[in-house]
Amino acid sequence: MPLYELKMDPKDLRIMERNAHSDNTHPATFVAEGHDYGYVRVRFRGEWARSWPKKPLKIFFTRDKPFHGHRSLNLNSAWRDPAFIRESLAYHIYATCDVPAPTSRMVRLRVNGQFRGLYVEVEQVDEALLRRFNLDGATLFKAISDDNQADERDLGSESSFAAHYQNETDKDEGLGELQRFCHELARATNTFDFLTRRVDLEKYINYLAATVLVQHWDGFNKNHFLVHDRRGLGKWSVLPWDLDRTLGDHWSGGFDTANLSMLAGTRRLPAVTGWNRLQDRFLSEPALRARFLNRVAELLEEEFTPAKLFPVLDRFESDLGTEAALDRRRWSGPDEGLHSGIAGVKSFIDGAEPFCRPN
Repeated sequence: MPLYELKMDPKDLRIMERNAHSDNTHPATFVAEGHDYGYVRVRFRGEWARSWPKKPLKIFFTRDKPFHGHRSLNLNSAWRDPAFIRESLAYHIYATCDVPAPTSRMVRLRVNGQFRGLYVEVEQVDEALLRRFNLDGATLFKAISDDNQADERDLGSESSFAAHYQNETDKDEGLGELQRFCHELARATNTFDFLTRRVDLEKYINYLAATVLVQHWDGFNKNHFLVHDRRGLGKWSVLPWDLDRTLGDHWSGGFDTANLSMLAGTRRLPAVTGWNRLQDRFLSEPALRARFLNRVAELLEEEFTPAKLFPVLDRFESDLGTEAALDRRRWSGPDEGLHSGIAGVKSFIDGAEPFCRPN
């Protein structure tokens, strides 16, 4: 398991910890797997997670020393997760479903020579990731709505989209592309024709199917990225983000519930935060809904199986055992041990078939 090391002036570290909700960055040096990246800037990241004892971190790199081609690194804390690995496993599942998705892995972190904990590394969604999936030149929009309105609704003027989305690839371009897409989606009278022309159907079906499998209930109106492939086919697709509340992590706080409908996120079956306009229009078309249902059935047979995923979980448990115990001693957290936490994820996978049936 990779070892990352941050060195910070103790005064800067104390200031950062006292002001956890600030986005001010602080100087540090960073070493990853023996490679010295030199000067970096660091802050806490996330919203709710900044209130936890063990907080996620974001590290920013200089232009001349990027981290694996990226200018920033996300280290999420997994403090709530009894298994530590739900987020990493969820990204792995999206990838096995042929969804362009960030990579993720578990890492150890030391700060000023002291063990800080286990962290979930999540690849930054940026131009480097787009290049990896042959989406060079695509525009990337992040759904960030605190009001759960980043659901591809027509918000009216371009300026009104700024409260709910960010243009991640070209700040100067604004949100006009997204505004036009949402406007046309809302007014399309031939939904099948619109979606066939404007959406990468294969990518989107894979995204919807993987979302059902991992039960990503918190991504219908935030926590996703929209990609407009301007230089390729000119079509739109969706990338997953913020997958910590998946694989049985229920909105009520438990970890043993898997009952989200396959058609959740539609107007007829909204999830706890609401529904998604693109998904609703897509699943309203019988031919497209049939392709989606067939893809879920195929993935249940071929990818989302104990035979494929239990070995991945067993490797996680073997790799994390010692550090997981150290992490819990330092930060407290769920009462159950790593083995029980991993067993809970296995139980979720074993019980997947009933919730993957159409209503």
